[in-house]
Amino acid sequence: MRGQFLPGTVVGRRSLLHELAQAERIGGDRLLFRWANGEESVGKFAQRVRRYATGLRKLGVRAGDRVATLALPSVRYPALWCAIAGLDAIEVPINSQLRGPILEHVLRDADPQWVLGESAFLEPLEQFGSTLGLQIINISGALESDWLKEPEGELHDPEASETAAIVYTSGTTGPSKGVVLAHGYFPNFGELWHRAFNVQPGEVFYFAQPFFHVDIRVIVAMCLISRSALAFAPKFSASRFWFDVQAMGATWFGAVGAMFSAIAKHDPPPSSQIKLTRGIGAPIPEDAYAYFEDQLDIDLLCLYGQTEADGVVFDTADRRDRGACGWTCGGFDVEIHSPDGRAMSTGETGEIVYRPLVPNMMLKGYWRRDDATVASFRDMWFHSGDLGRFDDNGLLRFVGRAKDVIRRRGENISAYEVELTIQGCDGVRECAAVAVRDVIGDEDEVKVFLVLDDGAAFCAKQFFVYCRRMLPNYAVPRFVEIVSSDSAARSAGTGAIQKHLLPRANGPAVIDRQIVESVEKQDIP
Repeated sequence: MRGQFLPGTVVGRRSLLHELAQAERIGGDRLLFRWANGEESVGKFAQRVRRYATGLRKLGVRAGDRVATLALPSVRYPALWCAIAGLDAIEVPINSQLRGPILEHVLRDADPQWVLGESAFLEPLEQFGSTLGLQIINISGALESDWLKEPEGELHDPEASETAAIVYTSGTTGPSKGVVLAHGYFPNFGELWHRAFNVQPGEVFYFAQPFFHVDIRVIVAMCLISRSALAFAPKFSASRFWFDVQAMGATWFGAVGAMFSAIAKHDPPPSSQIKLTRGIGAPIPEDAYAYFEDQLDIDLLCLYGQTEADGVVFDTADRRDRGACGWTCGGFDVEIHSPDGRAMSTGETGEIVYRPLVPNMMLKGYWRRDDATVASFRDMWFHSGDLGRFDDNGLLRFVGRAKDVIRRRGENISAYEVELTIQGCDGVRECAAVAVRDVIGDEDEVKVFLVLDDGAAFCAKQFFVYCRRMLPNYAVPRFVEIVSSDSAARSAGTGAIQKHLLPRANGPAVIDRQIVESVEKQDIP
């Protein structure tokens, strides 16, 4: 499908910092951020950015440095992104849930000169700090003292094509890769979100997802461009959703599959008290449509994107359908390709491939992975690794993932990294991680098959304790099944377990983490 732009779309934007400077000139008193116990205007935020840049400069951060960040959702986090950009340095947002080998890989691969983290996230870094030569700064105290002094010096004004950030996305057949993004990427997609979702000045967007994702940077740019505001919560709570959106004056919100379903289990306030007009996200389960659209008359709009390109197709109010991801109104040509590279017809399922119409709307490449960059761009198309099809109305329908990656609670989980980590558990010889369907939220749960060492005993309680210590919460397996080495089908060439032949159904031999942890809680006096 040939890409186009919605009327009024202005791409070719320069940077998040540039949009902030423009917004400050237009109206510094306008609301930009709101949270449970406070809010901040455009002007106050811009001043905060300048102060943080002064603090980072005094610490020794210089142009070209890579600066890793780990922090809870707060107004301080986007101020750090902008301050780092203002020093011509490169941000490396780190998933604050990473532990063990996965965290070590990201730190070794990114090789940052600096790590800025809040107290709660610094402990997992201690085992790597000295060996990797990291300069770790506890921002919990620094931001409240030295960095709040008057700003000094000018900020760098980045070019659109300069590198802004390296954002890590889950690996497929290997470790996580760093996606290199240019400064122009964030405001360009902010403009696309603004147009596709018809964001009006003064609107308030409610967001309760992590701040290390690429989406939040696009959303902040969108708010600056559209003269709207961002309301955020430190973490998602379905039971607090309606209280939060009402208290913060939200007119629209963002979520992912399981979040939609969790909200739908709670009684909404009276319709006369509801200000929400629409929600956006992906995937959107059927029970969410029934709850929000049929019951509450709140439109749900979907989109399809990746860290590599944060919005390839979008729903718009006048062109959408339940179960579809959107249409090519965001400036990307999109096709469905067969394994041999043939463009497929309407209704046929194949790999989703795409390419932008203008610069700085996609990744620049994968950090220190020229091989992966070349492999992803073939025949003048970026190969997503996702499967989909176009319907008769020109809407893209997502079918699944061709890659060995699991999607849970809005996070991509690398099966490779889960397997690598679990194979470090005492008594485990081999591990194969697969996705099993979650009946709530139409997402994945993680199931692992374990081959134990000869004579090793398996203790489910100890195994899950290990997993919680070494894996992000969202990647901890839900189900475990012990198999013998000779019972698993293997590749004739490599001897690797053939995961597509492993049973997804949960029989009596399957251990459910939720049951194990529930029994453990009951045993506590």
